[in-house]
Amino acid sequence: MLTVLKKPNHRGDDVYDSESLSESIATSYKEFGRTYHSYRAGSYHYPNDPTEAERLDEQYEILKEMMDGRLHFAPFSKAKPPSKVLDIATGTGSWAIDFGDEYPEAEIIGTDLSPLQPAFVPPNVRFFIEDSAEDWDYPPEFDYIHTRITVGSWSDMKTQIMQRAFDHLRPGGWLECQEVDVMPFCDDGTMPCDFGWLKWSQELMVASERAGKPLKVGDNIRQWMEAVGFVNVREAVIKVPIGGWAKDRRLRHLGMLWQWNLMSGLSAFSLGLFNRFLGRTVEDIQVSGSTL
Repeated sequence: MLTVLKKPNHRGDDVYDSESLSESIATSYKEFGRTYHSYRAGSYHYPNDPTEAERLDEQYEILKEMMDGRLHFAPFSKAKPPSKVLDIATGTGSWAIDFGDEYPEAEIIGTDLSPLQPAFVPPNVRFFIEDSAEDWDYPPEFDYIHTRITVGSWSDMKTQIMQRAFDHLRPGGWLECQEVDVMPFCDDGTMPCDFGWLKWSQELMVASERAGKPLKVGDNIRQWMEAVGFVNVREAVIKVPIGGWAKDRRLRHLGMLWQWNLMSGLSAFSLGLFNRFLGRTVEDIQVSGSTL
């Protein structure tokens, strides 16, 4: 059952007080022909309907393939697994569920603004509807805290997420942020300044800044982690093409999947931000997206 997280119990142990998911939270509101979360409505500018849930699940599978099937880079194993795990902005919960299957002795908590997660999950996995940008009502007992593609979710990821993660991890615990750069790059400098993906990404960056939810995250993660007190910070950069142009068969395959996932998410990414913060009409946004 999905629940709304309230507070840890008075003993501070691993039993959390919660209440059943209320109808007002479970019911999304409609705009632009899509549905959006009702809990803390307007704090996240992307939809939560079945179309977006399907895209998120496909995105998850692509990222897992990019990482050669790995769920994490933090240095723990089945021989020495984490005991308590927090997955922030869990989305459809796919990562938390797979992590629970891989580490059955661990307790995994996934939090999100939307109740997108399935009802039937491994017994060691629980989901809560929660705004992680607010104070966390957890004791400092996690061994591992995880984020994945949360760009556009936070006004200040360093303070709202990384500092709180540092404060809620046990000594020796790990924070892992698997995030993306929104801006496309070209290693050989041949990307023209009027390239469609580049122009769209630039506009999305501007709209997100005006919304107070900046998308520029990837370049800053390491310095933010170190600034809040993390040590032994490790950074891994995985490059993926947009489209099937790469000579390498694996990269060509991943690039085609990644392009398809981005294209299927264009309206999800664009409608709320471009309409609310760039003053674009829905029709104009849809026409612009069709030219990419």
